[in-house]
Amino acid sequence: MTRHAFLFDPESRSLAKQAFDDAALADGEVRIRVTFCTICGSDLHTYTGRRSAPPQCVLGHEIVGLVDGWGGTDIPTDVFEQPLSIGQRVTWAMAVGCGSCFYCTRGLSQKCESLFKYGHESIRQHPTGGLAESCVLIPGTPVIPIPDSIPDAVACPANCATATVAAALRLTRQTHAIEHASAMIVGAGMLGITAAAQLAEAGARSIIVVDRDAKRLQLVQRFGATTILSPDDCDIPQQIKQLTEGRGVDIAFDFAGFLPAVECCLESIRIGGLALLAGSTFPSDPLQLSPETILRRMLTIRGLHNYITEDLVEAVRFLEAAQIKYPFAELVSQPYPLDQAEQAFEFALAERPIRAAIQLGDGSQLDLATE
Repeated sequence: MTRHAFLFDPESRSLAKQAFDDAALADGEVRIRVTFCTICGSDLHTYTGRRSAPPQCVLGHEIVGLVDGWGGTDIPTDVFEQPLSIGQRVTWAMAVGCGSCFYCTRGLSQKCESLFKYGHESIRQHPTGGLAESCVLIPGTPVIPIPDSIPDAVACPANCATATVAAALRLTRQTHAIEHASAMIVGAGMLGITAAAQLAEAGARSIIVVDRDAKRLQLVQRFGATTILSPDDCDIPQQIKQLTEGRGVDIAFDFAGFLPAVECCLESIRIGGLALLAGSTFPSDPLQLSPETILRRMLTIRGLHNYITEDLVEAVRFLEAAQIKYPFAELVSQPYPLDQAEQAFEFALAERPIRAAIQLGDGSQLDLATE
């Protein structure tokens, strides 16, 4: 069977359609018929040249699809050790570790010494990104079923933004309590909006969200934010101190990644507070920070890149429960067909929706935002 995919050329920064014949699957490989793919911020960084990419790469890692076949005689299983079935709707971990290297054996499989990342690799025998009619999963990929109650548009970010936020909260709990805490979020994109909802569900006392985009600030209030601030209207660290009896917040999350955002987090946390940095996935200027400041203020600074399997499980569980309370479907624009993949990327850059999307076939849909 012939299927199509769009290959990204990093030299010309363009997408080109290419046909692929279905090749035989090796033992442990699983073929997925892609039904929906959302365009992540990292996809846009790659598309615009801010982030490097290998040649002949099929972009897109926020993917939902239907199991279409597998290699070998053994039926593959999901993360719950249940057998997969043809036609089953699933998503999967965007990064796959080997399971045996130094980092995999220390709970850091997302930093595996031979890491494979969907939507970030040169094409092999099969497409492995979301801008394709089918995507082949490598052996060992953690696969998770999508409950029927979650539409494709809501489920797609689960294996990137939602799971990353779940990881951020998991790391936070290792050193700081979230329940009754004051928290600040810098960046009201998909990560920041999702973080507001997850923090609200975890019992945070106050959730302060910082962004320059007035529409996004209005939107995040529907996802649990208790206070919204723009750096164009006030001195953020000073305003944070006024809101916290002069101390600063217990926890600050950076999901924007730009140097001023990181500096804002560090200047806004209290003595003994935590700054968790999860936005700087592209090169930036170096951070100027005095070791004495860290010492005397007893700060905890943590970096987070991607997530582990348990975070993906938590992400899907959270979306299944929280989509009733929070309008996650409205964060995704009306989808483009695969043949208009390049237009979808240009729309994402020009209009800055929380998520632009590409739909293939008859994926589960409801109540998407209009352009």
